Amino acid sequence: MTLAFLLCGFEAARPQEAKLIAGALCTRGEKPETTARADAAGITFEARPLTLAEWETRLEKSGSGMRGILRRRDGSPPPFQVFLLAIRNRSPEPLRFQPGNIVRIAGAEQQDHILDYTDLYRFLEEEGKNPDALEGIRESFFDSGLTLERADSIERLLFFRELPVKAKKKQLVLLMSAFQVGSETLQASLPWHFEKERK
Repeated sequence: MTLAFLLCGFEAARPQEAKLIAGALCTRGEKPETTARADAAGITFEARPLTLAEWETRLEKSGSGMRGILRRRDGSPPPFQVFLLAIRNRSPEPLRFQPGNIVRIAGAEQQDHILDYTDLYRFLEEEGKNPDALEGIRESFFDSGLTLERADSIERLLFFRELPVKAKKKQLVLLMSAFQVGSETLQASLPWHFEKERK
């Protein structure tokens, strides 16, 4: 076990609350920054993981009574990992972006895509809740493709299935794959590492 590992893991949260720190590697004396950034061809991506309280507060701002819309029927927390993603286009070319191309990677065996409107609709149906209530928060999360013209920006939530504890080992990456700037197809990576490595 290295000194850097000890320093990064010393005050880690409980296993089910493993904290993500921006950057691919744990480094000695690092600041507990949670926002990861990437730039490609004038496009800036910034993302950070949100706590349940943070993303439910954002939903409440979308509409009164929306705070707990995605909780289970018994009121317990929903089985999601949520990020806030901001995209800014500083390129002279338009950006064409498909949120469905985002891949969450946590090791070779843990790769998945975002939950879209249909997935969340189905979740509410399975919980015996009114799935049509999703319309009240539809503009809060990334779902279908979009185009950002020069100087445009957007900020929305990204929903993923809850990350298994066994996947909270070393790194987590959000891969922004196959976005287009003008006629060029690009990708960008937003990396984090877990504050304490799981054995």
